[in-house]
Amino acid sequence: MNYKKARKSLYCIKNASVFNFDNENVHLEIWVENGVWVEKPTENPAEFETIDASNLDLIPVGVDPQVHLRVPGQPEKELPETGLQAAIRGGIGALLNMPNTNPIIDSAEALLRGQKEIQSVQEEAPVEVLWSGTITNQMAGKTSAPFDELVLAGVSALTDDGLGVESDELMAAAFAASQKLHVPVLQHAEVAGHGCALASGPVQLKLGLPPYPRSAEVDMVERDLRVLRGFPKAKYHVLHVSCKETVELVASAKKEGLNVTCEVSPHHLALCSEDIEEDKTHFKMNPPLRNRADSLYFQDALQAGKIDFVATDHAPHEETSKNKPFKAAAFGTTGLETSIRVLTDLLQKDKLKSKQDVVRVFSYAPAKFLGISDRYGYLKPGKPFNACLLDFKAPTKKVLQEDLWSKSKNNCFLGQKLPDPVKKVFLGSWYCEL
Repeated sequence: MNYKKARKSLYCIKNASVFNFDNENVHLEIWVENGVWVEKPTENPAEFETIDASNLDLIPVGVDPQVHLRVPGQPEKELPETGLQAAIRGGIGALLNMPNTNPIIDSAEALLRGQKEIQSVQEEAPVEVLWSGTITNQMAGKTSAPFDELVLAGVSALTDDGLGVESDELMAAAFAASQKLHVPVLQHAEVAGHGCALASGPVQLKLGLPPYPRSAEVDMVERDLRVLRGFPKAKYHVLHVSCKETVELVASAKKEGLNVTCEVSPHHLALCSEDIEEDKTHFKMNPPLRNRADSLYFQDALQAGKIDFVATDHAPHEETSKNKPFKAAAFGTTGLETSIRVLTDLLQKDKLKSKQDVVRVFSYAPAKFLGISDRYGYLKPGKPFNACLLDFKAPTKKVLQEDLWSKSKNNCFLGQKLPDPVKKVFLGSWYCEL
């Protein structure tokens, strides 16, 4: 890990080209005092450190609404410091932690334990961590979690991510809580019982494994939307879509006036079942990589706004959980370090049409979704300066293990060529130079 970090209360970025989702401003001088972009410095300009941004671009830091930090209590997979460092490596400044931890975050007590673990390292890696709590107690799908207690304690979303909630009654209770408490319900859309590891594709056929059905995802989303119609003010979000039919269902529900959103992961956006390598279970994730038509559809749908934003579903695992045959290996790939590399690759290939589009799906839309757009997702004077300095024209190079600052290295893009654009990350008065 080769980087420099420092705290600087006064700095000036010169020759900056700033991109928000809706505008571009070139050749700016940006004065930052105590973490805030100011129009005119109140201190002596000579005291400001100068940073030259010539030939580079400044965008708001990324916001990732689906991350398995494995906090609290899963240090064999990820440590608080390695998870936050991985976010910084990928230009991400805020994230939402998933609750399938140890203990599971289904109580204020479990939440407090996780918060304490994170707070112990945020001085060195000041990524903002938001928290989700479960929909059901112990993620067992039997009884509702204590929603009021969880939201009062500080959770920003409700989800049993990793497991789909199959009970109509429990989903109705979650939507009622969403209406009352103003938090979104995030669904891992999977009807259980199929027992499959891979979707239809060359490796699935070669290994003789049953194909992971599309209906496991689509049927649950159809059910959720049916229940949601009884709760017009509830917020419903579909995690990591893998089938184009799911996106069409969400698009139709939006036209109907329902408060529905969806996300796509970098791996579902850029890869498909034909890319899976038989000896690399980093390619095993849930939901699975599907066919090329799905990934190409997602690229178009993301550009068109039918998919709201990108989220990594960063899921670190120790090597012993992954070093098994596909059927037995754990589901999950890491993604914090490689998300912006995938988006930059799509930009260079004209699959995303502009730098503003990258900002929209990487920064602005997820910040708005999580309710943190007062400090993330947009750069302008008077706001906290949470920004990433990038080279969107960076050449492609292989993704190597040393590029991954996560404790676990189970990343499905290892060995593939992607641009590596991140140069500096600014989080208020703190900054990291890669």
